[in-house]
Amino acid sequence: MTPDSQQGGESSPDLIRHLVLLGDALQNINLGDGPAESALVPRPRNPWKLTVLQAPQVLRQGHVRAIPGDASHIGICIDGGWAIETSGLLQGAAQSVRDALDTLAAAADEFENIFVRLITAATETGRPTIVCTLVPARYLEPSQQRVAATALAIFNDRVLRRAFAARLSVVELRLVCDEDGDYASETLLSGAGVRKVANVARSALYEISREPGRTRVYF
Repeated sequence: MTPDSQQGGESSPDLIRHLVLLGDALQNINLGDGPAESALVPRPRNPWKLTVLQAPQVLRQGHVRAIPGDASHIGICIDGGWAIETSGLLQGAAQSVRDALDTLAAAADEFENIFVRLITAATETGRPTIVCTLVPARYLEPSQQRVAATALAIFNDRVLRRAFAARLSVVELRLVCDEDGDYASETLLSGAGVRKVANVARSALYEISREPGRTRVYF
C-alpha cells in the first residue's frame, strides 16, 4: 500500500488522519500562510489534520485528556537548539568543568521530567507514536557550535533513553538536518529543512503503524 493511498478506507492503520504533535518544535518556524500541514506535507493525497500541543497544555490538562480523542498518530518533538540558546544556559560563567556539567545535568533533569510525562501521555492513548531527538543549532563560530552540540548531546541522551525504555521509535534529527540549506538561521530550520524532517517522520509513522512492536531509528 502506498503511504497516501486511500486504499483500505479509514480503518487503514497507516493512514494519517489526525497527527498530534506534542512539543514546541513548530513554535518558532515560519510555515507561511495557510494550514501548517500544507507547509509540512504539500498537497497530500489524503487530507489530514494537525494539532500542536505544547508541553504546558498537556501537563496542565492532565496527560491523556489533553490529546484529542480522534488522534490517529502522535509525534513528540521539542526545539532543542532554540530552547537551549534562549534559556541562557550556555551564557553563565562556571568556576570549574564540574560546575558546568552539574548545571547542564540539572537542566537536563528538569527537561527529562517534562519529556517523560509527554511520553506517558502519548503511550496512554495507544496510538502509533514517534519521538524526535532535539534538532541541533548550526552556529558559524566553531567554538560556539562545539559547546552547543555538546550541551545538546546531554539532552538527547535523555531523549533516547526514555524513548527506548518506552519502546518507541526515534527520528534522529541530528542526522536528518545535516546541510546548510536545512537552516533559515543559526537556530531555526528553513522551510526545506522542516519538509525534510516531515518526510522522514511520515515514513516512520507509516512503518510503525504497519509493523508495530519494534523500536527503530530513522534518519
